[in-house]
Amino acid sequence: MLHFSKITAKSKDFHLIASGALAFKIHNKILKDEDFMKGAKVSRNLLSSNAVIKSDKSEAKVFFVIISDLDKMNASNLCNMIAKERAKGSYAVCQVIPMYYNEPSFKALKMLRQNFDEVIELNKLTLGGGKALMSTEQQHCIITDYSISMARIVRHVCVSDHVQVKEKEEKKGQIVYA
Repeated sequence: MLHFSKITAKSKDFHLIASGALAFKIHNKILKDEDFMKGAKVSRNLLSSNAVIKSDKSEAKVFFVIISDLDKMNASNLCNMIAKERAKGSYAVCQVIPMYYNEPSFKALKMLRQNFDEVIELNKLTLGGGKALMSTEQQHCIITDYSISMARIVRHVCVSDHVQVKEKEEKKGQIVYA
């Protein structure tokens, strides 16, 4: 299942998609984060993994996708949808949290790399000295914090770019008399 949310702020849409149990938990924490709630309207949908997200406008959008169960997901439909959106000028970032390393997940990861602008793969995390974190709970906590920070960055860039373009358009429309 794909958990799809559209966060609208300053008349700019930020699309958040999650697939997998851990990704869904991160998705919910992102939506509860106060940076995403300030003056924003949130709409949520639940889609089957082979469903296609209907697009009503042909304008560029920003997508942040988090996938935690890559081996259970049919990535081709998501990739087709993202490829169509990118053809319209949209920007898509995918964060993959691999649970298993097997051939289907490697193939899916290759497909994601071909269809997204950026694919960030979070492997087992290490701390400064190279010692791997042992507790999966610690790893999940750090991954969640990292994901929320990444989503904030992508959203702030999305919203601030829109504001600058709008200000330039308003300046073009004003007539200055000397």
